[in-house]
Amino acid sequence: MVSKKLGGRRAPTESDVAKLAGVSQSAVSRAYTKGASIAQKTREKILQAAKELGYQPNLMARSLATNQSNIIALAISNLENPFYANVAQQLSSQLREIGKHILLFTSPSDDETDPMLERALSYQVDALIMTATMASPELALQCKKAGVPIVQINRGSKIAGVSTVWGENHRAGEVAAEHLLKTKHKRFAFVAGSKTSSTSQMRQDGFIEHLAKSGIKNVPIEYGEYSFSGAANAARKLLSSKNRPDAIFCASDYMAFSVLDVAKREFNLNVPNEVSIIGVDDVPEASHSAYDLTTFSQPAGALAKAAIEIVEKMNSESSRRAMHIEVEGQLIIRGSTKA
Repeated sequence: MVSKKLGGRRAPTESDVAKLAGVSQSAVSRAYTKGASIAQKTREKILQAAKELGYQPNLMARSLATNQSNIIALAISNLENPFYANVAQQLSSQLREIGKHILLFTSPSDDETDPMLERALSYQVDALIMTATMASPELALQCKKAGVPIVQINRGSKIAGVSTVWGENHRAGEVAAEHLLKTKHKRFAFVAGSKTSSTSQMRQDGFIEHLAKSGIKNVPIEYGEYSFSGAANAARKLLSSKNRPDAIFCASDYMAFSVLDVAKREFNLNVPNEVSIIGVDDVPEASHSAYDLTTFSQPAGALAKAAIEIVEKMNSESSRRAMHIEVEGQLIIRGSTKA
């Protein structure tokens, strides 16, 4: 094919591509429409012409015609936690496989989420996925009016119309307690996330309730606020107490890493012989030799898949009924707890 460059600075159009490829303009449109009927040779000819001209389809204009932008807004407020970074990567990868793209919004706290996501709606996104942050009733109502489904990953919600995907939070606490009981620990503690976190509360409930069945009560609880420094302060309080725990369950791997560092480097404790530590999430770093962390898994890939399935289902149904999915996890035993 002979390349024909356009004069001036005008951006190439579908009409230019059709002319160069020797096809109709509707054929060009079909070549960029997922699932449209078009011969492979024709599609290849169109893509080659588009490449020569530097043509890119106008996705915003196409969204007006199809009522779908194929753009999913993703809101995250805690990217420093490797779990949420892993979830974002999984969502991006899985959405790309089905021809959709992520528009990422980050905020330092839930308080600043609403104004940011109100702007996201102006991009005519097909859905809003939130992780490490929550939708307010006002935002949920605005999304409902705009026909944009909301899915929260790893956060609960009592707001009508907001779907949720999370791991087995209550069971994580139960399994952690059972493992520590079986390995003959006597003094237990819990490092919680924040006081408003539903996932942390469920993990705490599972842990405390299971220990209570064995007659163990008054388990000390410190809040790490899901931050590295917050967990370090929580660990210092627990490990400097008169009745120092010999087993600590943390509401996340990220906080467990900090507790491990404090136990080893500041208190010179042997892990696991003097103190065992368990986390939740099974982020990739948990298997590194520096931490070798026992943890209850919360598979980021499975969470992302469930969230995308909800989005696809809600966008194909007129009712947009909220869905709630719990993703199965398992205890991964490593060197931070006794065998």
